[in-house]
Amino acid sequence: MNGTIKLILKRMINYVNQFRFRKKVSTEGRVDFGYTSHIFLSNGSTKKSIVLKDRARMYATLVSKFGGKIIFEENVKIGYGSVIACINKVHIGKGTAIAHNVTIIDNNNHPTHPEDRKIMYNSAWDSPYRNWNYSKSAPIIIGENIWVGTGSRIHKGVTIGDNSIIAAHALVTKDVPANCIVAGNPARVVKENLFEEERLILDNE
Repeated sequence: MNGTIKLILKRMINYVNQFRFRKKVSTEGRVDFGYTSHIFLSNGSTKKSIVLKDRARMYATLVSKFGGKIIFEENVKIGYGSVIACINKVHIGKGTAIAHNVTIIDNNNHPTHPEDRKIMYNSAWDSPYRNWNYSKSAPIIIGENIWVGTGSRIHKGVTIGDNSIIAAHALVTKDVPANCIVAGNPARVVKENLFEEERLILDNE
Protein backbone atom coordinates (compact mmCIF):
# COMPACT_ATOMS: atom_id res chain seq x y z
CA MET A 1 0.00 0.00 0.00
CA ASN A 2 2.78 2.43 0.89
CA GLY A 3 4.36 1.86 -2.53
CA THR A 4 1.08 2.66 -4.24
CA ILE A 5 0.64 5.86 -2.24
CA LYS A 6 4.19 6.96 -3.04
CA LEU A 7 3.63 6.33 -6.74
CA ILE A 8 0.40 8.35 -6.69
CA LEU A 9 2.11 11.22 -4.83
CA LYS A 10 5.02 11.17 -7.27
CA ARG A 11 2.66 11.41 -10.23
CA MET A 12 0.76 14.26 -8.56
CA ILE A 13 4.00 16.17 -7.88
CA ASN A 14 5.16 15.67 -11.47
CA TYR A 15 1.81 16.89 -12.78
CA VAL A 16 1.86 20.02 -10.59
CA ASN A 17 5.50 20.74 -11.46
CA GLN A 18 4.85 20.33 -15.17
CA PHE A 19 2.30 23.11 -14.80
CA ARG A 20 4.63 25.23 -12.61
CA PHE A 21 7.62 25.00 -14.92
CA ARG A 22 6.06 25.05 -18.37
CA LYS A 23 6.45 28.84 -18.46
CA LYS A 24 10.08 28.64 -17.37
CA VAL A 25 11.58 25.90 -19.55
CA SER A 26 11.18 24.37 -22.99
CA THR A 27 10.52 20.63 -22.89
CA GLU A 28 10.79 18.16 -25.75
CA GLY A 29 9.04 14.97 -24.67
CA ARG A 30 8.36 13.72 -21.16
CA VAL A 31 10.27 15.40 -18.33
CA ASP A 32 9.97 14.43 -14.65
CA PHE A 33 10.28 17.31 -12.18
CA GLY A 34 10.90 16.27 -8.57
CA TYR A 35 9.67 18.26 -5.59
CA THR A 36 13.20 19.65 -5.06
CA SER A 37 13.26 21.25 -8.54
CA HIS A 38 13.80 25.01 -8.82
CA ILE A 39 14.20 27.14 -11.94
CA PHE A 40 15.26 30.80 -11.98
CA LEU A 41 15.37 33.08 -15.03
CA SER A 42 16.58 36.68 -14.91
CA ASN A 43 18.33 39.48 -16.81
CA GLY A 44 16.81 38.59 -20.16
CA SER A 45 16.69 34.80 -19.93
CA THR A 46 13.44 33.20 -21.15
CA LYS A 47 11.95 29.71 -21.28
CA LYS A 48 13.89 29.17 -24.51
CA SER A 49 17.10 29.52 -22.49
CA ILE A 50 16.54 26.13 -20.83
CA VAL A 51 15.76 23.08 -22.98
CA LEU A 52 15.04 19.71 -21.37
CA LYS A 53 14.58 16.81 -23.78
CA ASP A 54 12.72 13.52 -23.54
CA ARG A 55 13.05 11.39 -20.38
CA ALA A 56 14.97 14.04 -18.44
CA ARG A 57 14.67 13.68 -14.65
CA MET A 58 15.16 17.00 -12.86
CA TYR A 59 15.52 17.39 -9.09
CA ALA A 60 18.01 20.26 -9.10
CA THR A 61 18.20 24.06 -9.28
CA LEU A 62 18.75 25.61 -12.71
CA VAL A 63 19.70 29.29 -12.96
CA SER A 64 19.93 31.11 -16.29
CA LYS A 65 20.89 34.78 -16.48
CA PHE A 66 21.59 37.00 -19.49
CA GLY A 67 20.30 34.36 -21.89
CA GLY A 68 22.63 31.61 -20.67
CA LYS A 69 21.69 28.37 -22.44
CA ILE A 70 21.15 25.13 -20.48
CA ILE A 71 20.46 22.04 -22.60
CA PHE A 72 19.72 18.51 -21.40
CA GLU A 73 19.75 15.94 -24.19
CA GLU A 74 17.62 12.79 -23.93
CA ASN A 75 17.60 10.71 -20.75
CA VAL A 76 19.63 13.07 -18.55
CA LYS A 77 19.19 12.82 -14.77
CA ILE A 78 20.30 15.40 -12.20
CA GLY A 79 19.88 14.86 -8.46
CA TYR A 80 18.66 16.99 -5.58
CA GLY A 81 20.88 19.70 -4.14
CA SER A 82 22.68 20.08 -7.47
CA VAL A 83 22.95 23.50 -9.10
CA ILE A 84 23.61 24.59 -12.67
CA ALA A 85 24.28 28.33 -12.93
CA CYS A 86 24.72 29.73 -16.43
CA ILE A 87 25.26 32.96 -18.33
CA ASN A 88 26.99 31.35 -21.31
CA LYS A 89 26.20 27.70 -22.07
CA VAL A 90 25.96 24.34 -20.28
CA HIS A 91 25.25 21.40 -22.60
CA ILE A 92 24.71 17.91 -21.14
CA GLY A 93 24.80 14.92 -23.48
CA LYS A 94 22.46 11.98 -23.85
CA GLY A 95 22.28 9.45 -21.02
CA THR A 96 24.40 11.44 -18.57
CA ALA A 97 23.67 11.04 -14.84
CA ILE A 98 24.54 13.81 -12.39
CA ALA A 99 24.35 12.86 -8.72
CA HIS A 100 23.32 14.93 -5.70
CA ASN A 101 24.95 18.17 -4.51
CA VAL A 102 26.90 18.77 -7.72
CA THR A 103 27.77 22.34 -8.78
CA ILE A 104 28.15 23.20 -12.46
CA ILE A 105 28.85 26.87 -13.12
CA ASP A 106 30.07 28.50 -16.32
CA ASN A 107 31.27 31.77 -14.77
CA ASN A 108 33.25 33.11 -11.83
CA ASN A 109 30.26 34.89 -10.20
CA HIS A 110 32.54 37.91 -9.64
CA PRO A 111 35.27 39.97 -11.33
CA THR A 112 38.88 38.89 -10.82
CA HIS A 113 40.50 42.34 -10.91
CA PRO A 114 40.82 43.65 -7.32
CA GLU A 115 39.57 47.14 -8.21
CA ASP A 116 36.48 45.68 -9.88
CA ARG A 117 35.74 43.65 -6.77
CA LYS A 118 36.07 46.78 -4.61
CA ILE A 119 33.42 48.43 -6.75
CA MET A 120 31.26 45.32 -6.42
CA TYR A 121 31.38 44.99 -2.64
CA ASN A 122 30.99 48.72 -2.06
CA SER A 123 27.85 48.81 -4.20
CA ALA A 124 24.29 48.17 -3.03
CA TRP A 125 23.07 44.58 -2.84
CA ASP A 126 20.79 45.17 -5.81
CA SER A 127 23.46 46.95 -7.86
CA PRO A 128 24.06 45.70 -11.42
CA TYR A 129 27.77 45.50 -10.51
CA ARG A 130 26.93 42.38 -8.52
CA ASN A 131 25.61 40.58 -11.60
CA TRP A 132 27.43 37.66 -13.16
CA ASN A 133 27.97 39.48 -16.46
CA TYR A 134 30.91 41.24 -14.78
CA SER A 135 32.70 37.89 -14.43
CA LYS A 136 34.56 35.73 -16.92
CA SER A 137 32.57 32.87 -18.44
CA ALA A 138 33.07 29.98 -20.88
CA PRO A 139 30.84 27.13 -22.07
CA ILE A 140 30.73 23.78 -20.28
CA ILE A 141 30.23 20.74 -22.50
CA ILE A 142 29.45 17.45 -20.75
CA GLY A 143 29.39 14.52 -23.16
CA GLU A 144 27.18 11.44 -23.45
CA ASN A 145 26.94 8.63 -20.91
CA ILE A 146 28.87 10.53 -18.22
CA TRP A 147 28.58 9.73 -14.52
CA VAL A 148 29.12 12.81 -12.31
CA GLY A 149 29.62 11.83 -8.68
CA THR A 150 28.13 13.34 -5.55
CA GLY A 151 29.53 16.66 -4.35
CA SER A 152 31.72 17.28 -7.39
CA ARG A 153 32.15 20.68 -9.04
CA ILE A 154 32.66 21.49 -12.72
CA HIS A 155 34.12 24.88 -13.62
CA LYS A 156 33.77 27.16 -16.63
CA GLY A 157 35.31 26.19 -19.97
CA VAL A 158 35.48 22.46 -19.22
CA THR A 159 34.67 19.76 -21.79
CA ILE A 160 34.12 16.20 -20.54
CA GLY A 161 34.51 13.40 -23.06
CA ASP A 162 31.94 10.65 -23.60
CA ASN A 163 31.67 7.69 -21.19
CA SER A 164 33.86 9.19 -18.48
CA ILE A 165 33.28 9.21 -14.71
CA ILE A 166 33.77 12.18 -12.39
CA ALA A 167 34.51 10.78 -8.93
CA ALA A 168 32.65 12.07 -5.87
CA HIS A 169 33.87 15.46 -4.63
CA ALA A 170 36.19 15.98 -7.59
CA LEU A 171 36.98 19.57 -8.60
CA VAL A 172 37.08 19.66 -12.40
CA THR A 173 38.96 22.67 -13.75
CA LYS A 174 40.37 21.22 -17.00
CA ASP A 175 39.08 19.13 -19.89
CA VAL A 176 38.48 15.43 -19.21
CA PRO A 177 39.29 12.85 -21.93
CA ALA A 178 36.71 10.29 -23.03
CA ASN A 179 36.52 6.84 -21.39
CA CYS A 180 38.37 7.63 -18.18
CA ILE A 181 37.87 8.33 -14.47
CA VAL A 182 39.04 11.57 -12.86
CA ALA A 183 39.26 12.22 -9.12
CA GLY A 184 40.71 14.69 -6.63
CA ASN A 185 41.19 18.44 -6.19
CA PRO A 186 42.08 19.43 -8.81
CA ALA A 187 40.72 16.42 -10.70
CA ARG A 188 43.26 14.19 -12.44
CA VAL A 189 42.93 11.04 -14.53
CA VAL A 190 43.17 7.97 -12.28
CA LYS A 191 41.95 5.32 -14.74
CA GLU A 192 41.83 5.10 -18.54
CA ASN A 193 40.35 2.77 -21.17
CA LEU A 194 37.06 2.05 -19.38
CA PHE A 195 35.99 -0.28 -22.20
CA GLU A 196 38.60 -2.70 -20.85
CA GLU A 197 36.70 -3.00 -17.55
CA GLU A 198 34.88 -6.25 -16.79
CA ARG A 199 31.25 -6.28 -17.96
CA LEU A 200 28.78 -6.79 -15.09
CA ILE A 201 25.56 -6.60 -17.10
CA LEU A 202 25.60 -9.06 -19.96
CA ASP A 203 23.84 -8.28 -23.23
CA ASN A 204 21.80 -11.51 -23.14
CA GLU A 205 20.42 -10.98 -19.60
